[in-house]
Amino acid sequence: MKKVAKVEYGITITKPWSKEMYAHNEEVAENVKSILDVMWREAVDRCEDSREFDEEDDREFLDMDWSDASPEMVDIQKAITCYGFGCGYSIYDVMGQIELELDRSASFRLKEIAEELDIVLEKGFIGFN
Repeated sequence: MKKVAKVEYGITITKPWSKEMYAHNEEVAENVKSILDVMWREAVDRCEDSREFDEEDDREFLDMDWSDASPEMVDIQKAITCYGFGCGYSIYDVMGQIELELDRSASFRLKEIAEELDIVLEKGFIGFN
């Protein structure tokens, strides 16, 4: 008896992957990156807004040490990079690393990040089950 082909989001799951599967996952990947970008920027804004700066302190928020980051920022950062940062890294340094990691992340990794951060997607990745 022939195995019935699985269909997700109107796309037949094949091995090797079809062009439609790759195109779908690329679309979902861009959506996840966009969601992560918004999550990160909102977390940074909330953290910055919660800080009271000494008027004589001319440091910018992004120049502050990573140890001054909020727990929300740290959670997002760890989900994206899989490792932590210690003293000596500025918030700006970590932001750059997050952007680099997201640019380089493959679809399977973006799926893991979305799951770790409990991101609900309208369309999910296909072909990784």
